[in-house]
Amino acid sequence: MTTNALWWCALGLLLALPSLAFAPVPLALPPEFWPELPARLVLRPDQGGHQPMWSWWATAWLHGSEAHLWRNLFGAGLILLMGTLSDVTPRDTLAWFIAWPLTHLGMLLEPSLTSYVGLSGVLHAGVVIVALANLHHPVRASHRVVGTVLLAWVAGKLFMENPWAHHLVLSEASAINVAPWAHLSGALAGALTWSAVHLGRPGRPKP
Repeated sequence: MTTNALWWCALGLLLALPSLAFAPVPLALPPEFWPELPARLVLRPDQGGHQPMWSWWATAWLHGSEAHLWRNLFGAGLILLMGTLSDVTPRDTLAWFIAWPLTHLGMLLEPSLTSYVGLSGVLHAGVVIVALANLHHPVRASHRVVGTVLLAWVAGKLFMENPWAHHLVLSEASAINVAPWAHLSGALAGALTWSAVHLGRPGRPKP
């Protein structure tokens, strides 16, 4: 494993592993009725910018069900694998780190939600960053196809979810109502942060 991949995986583990320390939170109830620690960590879009500083990061570690948690951990593992195989650069890792809180900042545009939890928004940011990395500095020419397919998948998924029309959608697989806006927010955060850290920088020489 390269040093670049180690940085990527270290960030991914920081994002994912603390989730194992928390039991699922009762999303059907307002956070005031949750256990004390999750209630202090959760992001509350209905309260606008009046959030504890740690909530911009820590809310990703909370989940609404065991299925929600394990599906997100599986997704995180896939993104770590994709990033490793793509030999993402430290700048790609930096983009994902910045996208973590930026994804949750975007959730303030969905003020109908009394709480938002989970990794899925930040995972969408990670997918977009891996896709752009494969297009900008692929290890092999064939990786550009991977980048194109990943971006097309994200775009198609967001179109199908229609976050402008659906505030919450029941996910039978995760056994909770999910917020499609989080996926859009994460995808945009990933694109913005990746573009910012790579502004004016050339890619790898063509393989």
